[in-house]
Amino acid sequence: MAARTETRRNALLTIAAVLVGVVALNAVIDITVPFLRADLTQDRLYSTSKGVDSTLATLDEPVRIDYFWTQEGSKDQPLIRAHGQRVREYLEELRQRSNGNLEIRFIDPEPFSEAEDEARAAGLPALAVDGSGRTLTLGIVVRGPTDRKETLPYLAPENEPLLEYQLLRAISSVGRPTKPKLGLLSSMPLDGGADPRNPMMQKGPPVVIQQLGEQADLVPIEATADKLPDGIAALMIVQPRKFSESMLRAIDAWAIAGKPLFVLADPYAETDTGPDASAMGAKRGGTTYDIGPLLNAWGVDIAKDMVVGDITHATRIRAPSKNGGMRELDYPAWLSMTRETFTAKDPLVGGLQALNFMSAGAIVQVPGSLSKVEPLVRTSEKSQMIQALKLGFFGDPEQLLKDFKSDGTPKVLAARITGEIVSAFPGVDGTVAKGKANILLIADADVLSDDTWVTDDRSSGVNAGKRAIADNGPMILNAVELAAGNPALADIRARGQFRRPFTVVEDMRKDAETKFIAREKELQEEIQRTELQIGELQRERTAEGVQQIVLTPEQAQHIQELQARMTAARKELRQVQHDLRRDVESLGTRILVLNSVIWPLVVAVLALAWYMVRGRTSRREAVQ
Repeated sequence: MAARTETRRNALLTIAAVLVGVVALNAVIDITVPFLRADLTQDRLYSTSKGVDSTLATLDEPVRIDYFWTQEGSKDQPLIRAHGQRVREYLEELRQRSNGNLEIRFIDPEPFSEAEDEARAAGLPALAVDGSGRTLTLGIVVRGPTDRKETLPYLAPENEPLLEYQLLRAISSVGRPTKPKLGLLSSMPLDGGADPRNPMMQKGPPVVIQQLGEQADLVPIEATADKLPDGIAALMIVQPRKFSESMLRAIDAWAIAGKPLFVLADPYAETDTGPDASAMGAKRGGTTYDIGPLLNAWGVDIAKDMVVGDITHATRIRAPSKNGGMRELDYPAWLSMTRETFTAKDPLVGGLQALNFMSAGAIVQVPGSLSKVEPLVRTSEKSQMIQALKLGFFGDPEQLLKDFKSDGTPKVLAARITGEIVSAFPGVDGTVAKGKANILLIADADVLSDDTWVTDDRSSGVNAGKRAIADNGPMILNAVELAAGNPALADIRARGQFRRPFTVVEDMRKDAETKFIAREKELQEEIQRTELQIGELQRERTAEGVQQIVLTPEQAQHIQELQARMTAARKELRQVQHDLRRDVESLGTRILVLNSVIWPLVVAVLALAWYMVRGRTSRREAVQ
């Protein structure tokens, strides 16, 4: 008995010594090397991007960051409070890395305080937390040495993956003396204007254009202009159409000179509200691009009458059903691209998490061209080309899904063009100029639209601005910053995924829906054939102005058989629709049982076994 007591006392002393040692080790590390750590998370959630130090090194003079966080407003909001603390810790880390170039102020804008007045004056909103009147401010103001200011009005927890990029972009922007000049040449309206859904209301410019205006000095270029303005550092062209030959020659000379060129050419721009957007069959614009012979001169082509469909990355939408009502289905012409479709090593897209495209085109290299086409975003193998006419006013999303047949070849949606290119316009003496390309090409102009990548954030019932649901904006800003601003920002990465889908469940759902659509089509065709046969058996004649149907007994019997067959087909159709959800629900039940019952039992059995083995060992030691 004494031996057992001695063993327990030794075990307790050992545990206490280990705990004291761990606490002491943490204290020593915190004092001597406070930032020594190991990040073992899948997405490197607690690591900074390699572009952070180089971005901070570009600062010639100190930059001040004011972090406004209402402690009282987040007291009963654990998600907000944890997020706010992580932001504070990250700012502390940036200060340590900045070699004195960053000054951080942590401000609690309590109600009716001077700090609250300062937050309102800086443009930070006070968001209602609950019905008690409490408010929350959670935002950042970055000020440069020349009084330039950048504001992050609300640091939403769901946008935390973009915090590093947004913050370093703001620091870089206020830290440089002038903004880079970006020429913006667009045939697609980008200045807002009337809302097509409500002509009495005015829309502001797309969010990404507003962000570009904060990052660069935008120089708008009229689509009817004959030349490019002087002094621009980069050129961005959106949905080119009907440019004069003089302008095409100017763009050609720009590309041949190797200057940064960013082109968005869309075979079916759904969000284009320009004068050419009223084409027959257009649902939301449906304009196509026209940039003359330039694409061919750069060694690429984008079919003007075809868009890309991808069943693997199809966007889930709600659409009218032929049987009435609404139903959810995958729309293969709207693509929700995820990180496995991006070129991981490219600084432009390697760190992004999601990109949304609407009816994008496919970039293909022209045979025999000398340029190098490097894909940045490409579809899965389960893709096909779809006629753009099928997306218009008379388009049917359900029929589009039924008719989908993969051709087994991935399609390129965005690409970087480098290497040798030739001029599209020979000189007077017949010679053709050559140059080294520096071109970024995206076969979709809808990526700029708010409808594609942001949504209204109505947290706590209040419109808190726009919330990002994809990385379209950061991709565009990255591209411009790479071309005209601070190239180090291209190495800033998103710090985590927007979502972690159950990939097995998603694959099962897609497979089940594919089978359902195929069988549904067969059954509907059988029902239609049966109805036609019934109509052929009916003979009408007119007697005294009243239509009558005359059927022989054999015909009546045949009609009854056909009606019974049609009823059976409709019953099977309902069963197929029910089976569409059965496998997914079954898997969900198995996962629930596994997580709630099986694994806890396994852990309990292992713990019990360990306890029993440990007990026997202790008893043997006591006997000895």
